[in-house]
Amino acid sequence: MEQLSSNVKDVALIFEGGGLRNSYSSAAVNVLLEHEIYFNSVYGVSAGASNAINYLSRDQERSRVTFTENADDMPFRKIEQFLLKYHVVSNPSIQYNAAPEEKTPFNFETFRANPAKCTFKGINRDTGETTYWTREDFSTEEALMQRVQATLSYPIVIPPMKLEGENGGYFYDGGPGEGGGIMVPRAKHDGYEKYFVVCTQQRGFRKRVGHRRIFETFFWRRPHMRKAMSTWAARYNEQLDNLVAMEASGQAYVFYACDQSAVRRDVNVHKLKNNFNIGYDQAQREVENWVKFLGL
Repeated sequence: MEQLSSNVKDVALIFEGGGLRNSYSSAAVNVLLEHEIYFNSVYGVSAGASNAINYLSRDQERSRVTFTENADDMPFRKIEQFLLKYHVVSNPSIQYNAAPEEKTPFNFETFRANPAKCTFKGINRDTGETTYWTREDFSTEEALMQRVQATLSYPIVIPPMKLEGENGGYFYDGGPGEGGGIMVPRAKHDGYEKYFVVCTQQRGFRKRVGHRRIFETFFWRRPHMRKAMSTWAARYNEQLDNLVAMEASGQAYVFYACDQSAVRRDVNVHKLKNNFNIGYDQAQREVENWVKFLGL
């Protein structure tokens, strides 16, 4: 396959996580691709990593169905389905579905032909250190998907992903790591001074700061993870405050989910599809401003 090209080389594209709230932000992926807006450097954490690889493989259909029609394929849904199937938990509003009838395959060939840099992150369960994965770590599709799974492994809900090799170990969702779930600090470290950030919450949202006993109990033997989880909200909020300042200075354009109706672990497929459509309409309304910000 011929090498692809990028037309946005001085602005970093950054996808926030947020589970199935990404049914909204994945619509921004579709609009970026429809308008042939191709960034040369893409960052994604947690479910935002799925948006990143769908964007880099330039697959609008996969982007659309990942967080809507194929929602049952998400790791936390598999766990939830197992519990429902064997009556470990009971929720009449959730219908168990053994598996999607057909998965949408990932176009690794196109991903590999895309010259854009790609960066994910995870947090090491035992050391609490943030690990970043880049193209050098994605020599195969299996290696890529292992790291996507690692950054999707939300503590308690999903077991940590074990990765082999020199920088191996057990990894959780990178959200509680450096940057608190917004990868602007890493993009800045890589030399970027302008950022296009796709958020999954509305403008003005801030996490509730405070200790959460469930994490303190779960990680009672892992002090580094306890610290990361207990400080996550404050560090995330700090990054959101920084985004406000960078917007004012012209350094950042932030796509906020103006009418977000889904939650991290939403299970209503009709709701997720509607969420995507609302996000799509918003992205279409904003795309002229995107083009202006990016100088295209």
